[in-house]
Amino acid sequence: MGTIDDIYDIYGSLDELQRFTDAVDRWDIKAVDDLPEYMKLCYLAMFNFGNEIAYHVLRHDGLIVLSCVKEEVRMRI
Repeated sequence: MGTIDDIYDIYGSLDELQRFTDAVDRWDIKAVDDLPEYMKLCYLAMFNFGNEIAYHVLRHDGLIVLSCVKEEVRMRI
């Protein structure tokens, strides 16, 4: 989450940060198209990692936790 913190604290303009926050809220792979180039890799890494965690828990424990994962990410940005 350090990279995301840097985006919010150092790099992002207000408009860019709003678009990034909206993309996280939507949690949709297509949301990456609305982001500036430097945010795309960070968003994709976060999106893929969150989905990977949710898939792992579903596969091994039979629990659907994607909504919890998304909420944790939202709370940390």
